[in-house]
Amino acid sequence: MQRLLIFHPQQGLKESLEPGFRPRQGEEFVWLDLVRPSPEELDLLTELFHFHPLAVEDCRRPHYRPGIAQYDEYAFLTLRCVKHGKGSQTVALNVFLGPRFIVTVHQESLDFVDDLWQQYHRDAELFKKGVDFILYSLLEPLTATFFTFFDRTEDKLEHLEEAVFHRPNRQILNQVFTLRRQAIKLRKILGAQRDILNLLSHPEFKLIKQENRVFFLDIYNEMLRLIDQVETLHDLASSTLEIYLSLTSNRLNEIMKVLTVITTIMMPLSLIAGIYGMNFRYMPELEWRYGYFAVLGFMFFLAMVMLYFFRRKGWF
Repeated sequence: MQRLLIFHPQQGLKESLEPGFRPRQGEEFVWLDLVRPSPEELDLLTELFHFHPLAVEDCRRPHYRPGIAQYDEYAFLTLRCVKHGKGSQTVALNVFLGPRFIVTVHQESLDFVDDLWQQYHRDAELFKKGVDFILYSLLEPLTATFFTFFDRTEDKLEHLEEAVFHRPNRQILNQVFTLRRQAIKLRKILGAQRDILNLLSHPEFKLIKQENRVFFLDIYNEMLRLIDQVETLHDLASSTLEIYLSLTSNRLNEIMKVLTVITTIMMPLSLIAGIYGMNFRYMPELEWRYGYFAVLGFMFFLAMVMLYFFRRKGWF
């Protein structure tokens, strides 16, 4: 699906292409948004905008890692955001940014893109702030998706940490491992997007107006906060994992201690039972009327003495 907004300061807003339209000429501001684009719609990027084939190919198969490529008259950005639903996942947002045009390409429907599109559709005068301001208006909610994800994840980690103390099991361990892997993945994504924002806020990047540069600096500072949060998330997941392993190890040690005590008590009892089970013909106790009860009583007494000794030593 494709959506197009063309704003001319004198002629107003248009939503369709006219014959002979050239996006890099004239006074128009252009925003083309492609959602789940077909191959024919992506070919439009090469035929109409004359974008580099490698950049267009990246839109067909979005890369995992964010990045930026600068060409003579435009820049190509690959960004990542978190899409919330039944399961949070990162999705790509590709952006072509020129002096008077911006093209957004994404394989998933993104609410913040839809909201911004409707805002510009209702008030086309916003185009006068420049297409770089559109990029900023996309980056702000894109960054907010990570804050929302971290808030939810930290709450989930707190519940998992409490569950570890009460009922540690394999399911909890798998959830902690999943969150830890997500933290490592997000750390790579946010590190790359921090570098992109650092470049966008630099004076040498000419596609960003000087008066709009302060907005990108603000997003850059928020990205630094996100990197701190992902480090905290990783540390929390690692500490929860260490607590789980420690509790499991202690629990195993307690079990082994109990089994060792039981085995140690049973060894002399088994020895006594073995001696009287040898079936020699001349064993005085075998002929004694109360021999069976005496041996059982002695075995019970020996077990109690050993148990008392272990308890006094603090071994049990």
